[in-house]
Amino acid sequence: MRQPMLNLRQSTSATAGPSALATNPTVSSEYLRIVALGAEGRGVNPAPIFASSGIDPTVLNRRGARVGLRAVDRVWSQLTARLDDRLFGLRMVETIPFGAGDLMDYVIRTSANVGAALQNTVRCAPLLSTADRLQLVVSGNQASMRIHTLRDQPQPIELIISMFAERARGHFGASWSIKQVSFTHAALGPEAAYDCVFQVPVRFGMPFTEVVFERELLDMPMDASDPRLNAILIAQADELLATVPQSAAQPSFVEIIERALTSGLSIGDFTLSGLADHLGLGARTLQRRLRAEGLTHRSLVRRLRHDMAVRSLATPVTQNHIARTLGYSGTGAFQRAFKAWSGVSPAKLRRKRRRVRAGHSAANANGTGRNNSARTARPLKGTSPHTAGRRPRR
Repeated sequence: MRQPMLNLRQSTSATAGPSALATNPTVSSEYLRIVALGAEGRGVNPAPIFASSGIDPTVLNRRGARVGLRAVDRVWSQLTARLDDRLFGLRMVETIPFGAGDLMDYVIRTSANVGAALQNTVRCAPLLSTADRLQLVVSGNQASMRIHTLRDQPQPIELIISMFAERARGHFGASWSIKQVSFTHAALGPEAAYDCVFQVPVRFGMPFTEVVFERELLDMPMDASDPRLNAILIAQADELLATVPQSAAQPSFVEIIERALTSGLSIGDFTLSGLADHLGLGARTLQRRLRAEGLTHRSLVRRLRHDMAVRSLATPVTQNHIARTLGYSGTGAFQRAFKAWSGVSPAKLRRKRRRVRAGHSAANANGTGRNNSARTARPLKGTSPHTAGRRPRR
């Protein structure tokens, strides 16, 4: 029986599990086993690296055990340095067999169709990590799987996206294909390496990390679909999800609005009526609730556009692309709006950032470093030495 296509309201919200990233994120022993398999595939014994990062290697044998994100980040840093390969996360997918994702792999495989499989992916993702939130976004004829993360390291993100692309090819059959892959970070190596993994255009420095595909593919049936087994597996997954530590604080109404608007900006629908429909509210009710928070729809859109523009201007992406992504009629309209917000043009902000980076590079080249702190260039006001040149967070 043909399954109904997902509608926009269903697909742009989290289908199950947490609606926000955890306050104290953790990953599971199953996640750690995936990392261990990747290390072993490159000839590295992961046990000493786990131990030096503060993780007892025996945790890999305890199903469902959780480990804090900071320790896991140290593992990633050590592995990347040990292998001298910044593309380690991207290339790990070659060594990760089906089943390494434990219960999640089987829930996905036995789903009724691609749409259900992707919803189950979103639902079960916290079983592996609460530092990353997946979101299925659907608009018009296009859909995407998007990732939001608390991580600063790009390697774990590239692992998630490459595993999604590889698993999708294996689960969804010959008719499945993706159109584009986007990352918020810059390329970590030759673009040919990304082309080899994804076999589609890959873009960097984008507002979102996501995999884009045709909406009609959501209706494709799964070859290994087993409704009865899938129901049993989902029930087991839900029991495990109930034990996963989550954020104690639920997202506020304003945070929910901002999240929905951010998705709307990326697909060109940021109108009040579109936002109200997505939230299941009447337009007047939404306006009243915003007024109670001292906000308006217009002010929120303006603020989010500004924040997204500032982030995008820190990347090589063109102003024309930024303008189109944020829903402006052209580059000129974007430039006028940005100058009204910031008091400077987008080009001037980029030149200023280049000068700051050049100054820091020159200081380092002249001997500035850990053992010569007296000569270290002072960061801009409102920044740390690690964030100099970027817009300070407010």
